[in-house]
This record gives sequence, structure tokens and C-alpha cells, in this order.
Amino acid sequence: MPKMGLPKETVGPRLEPDARRAHLLAVGASVFGSKAYDEVQIDQIAQQAGVSRGLLYHYFPSKRAFFAAIVQGGYDEILKATRPDPKLSPADQLQAGLEAYLDYVQSHPHMYRAIFRSAASLEQTVQEVVNRNLDLQARRILKSFGGSSTPHSLPYLAVRAWLAFLIQAVLDWLDHGARGKRQHLIDICVGALRGATVAAQQSANLKNADLG
Repeated sequence: MPKMGLPKETVGPRLEPDARRAHLLAVGASVFGSKAYDEVQIDQIAQQAGVSRGLLYHYFPSKRAFFAAIVQGGYDEILKATRPDPKLSPADQLQAGLEAYLDYVQSHPHMYRAIFRSAASLEQTVQEVVNRNLDLQARRILKSFGGSSTPHSLPYLAVRAWLAFLIQAVLDWLDHGARGKRQHLIDICVGALRGATVAAQQSANLKNADLG
């Protein structure tokens, strides 16, 4: 009786499991970043990765699980790249964070598009990954500015709305090849965040005045 084991790879070198998984995620990010989710076929990704369809499903049980892993992996990298330096002032933290954010985007354009374009139209499982990580980003920003990170507080809602603005602005920047205007984009995003947080604070002050 033949021994049961992992499906054989069709082409490509043999890799250790962690390296193989990382390779599959990288290939998947490239494909999902260039096509809509529904247009991507697992067979296509397997072929580009140099593995069998069965081997890909050994690592990821479904196309949706595979994409969710791509999204989470990309977010982990973004959060690591933009980790704030508490030695800096809040304004300098924001500037450094946006610089690091755009460095990541320029180095991983397919991953960024996969996370924020393909994920936008998917069902709850993937949306939960996106929302969980947007929440982490919002809390991190509010902590550096000394604001309330309580969900549904006005400062929190302002920062979450700003993150949506940032994502769309960066996607447009990527698509239209405006990389020479990088500092202009940063300046716009800094101004938008300041405007959002000031408006939230003013609204909170009015609310407190009415209660008083």
C-alpha cells in the first residue's frame, strides 16, 4: 500500500514548511493585488507558486482562508513597520509613521492593494480581520496623541474615519503613479488627521457644555 503524505509539488524547489507558506502568501498577494477576488483561481496561484493545487490546500483549507491569511500577514507587517517611537513628540511620531507606512506601500504595492481593495468586497470573516487591525491602528494613534481610545468615542470615530481617508488616498497615489508627490500626500494626510481630531474635540466640548 502506498504511503500517504503531502501532495507532490509540480515544479519549484523543495522548501521548509514556514518558507513554503511565506512563498505562497507572497505569490497570493501579488495575484490578489492585481485582480478582483472573484477573478482569482487557486489553480492559477498554485501554478505561479510552482506547487500542486493539493499542496496549497494543505496549507490553507480554502480560497477565503488563504486570502484572510494574506490580509493578516500584510497587516502584521504594516503594524511592525509603523511601530511608534515613544521618544518622539506626537507630531514627529505621526510624520515618522506615515513615512514608514508609505515605505511599506512602495515596497509591497500588491500586498497593499490585496488588503484594501480585494478585502473591501468580501464577507464577514475577512472583514473581521480588516476591522480588528484598523482598530489596533486607531488605538495606537490615539495613544500617541493622548486621546480616548474607547470604541465609539468621538476621537476614536474621527481616527477610524481618517484611516479610511488614508487608505483611499494611498490607493489613488499608487494607481496614478504620483510617487514624486509623496511629501504632498503626507502633508494632506497630516492635515486631515489634525482637522478630524480638532473637530472631534470641539464636538466633545459642545456636548459637555450642553450637559453642564
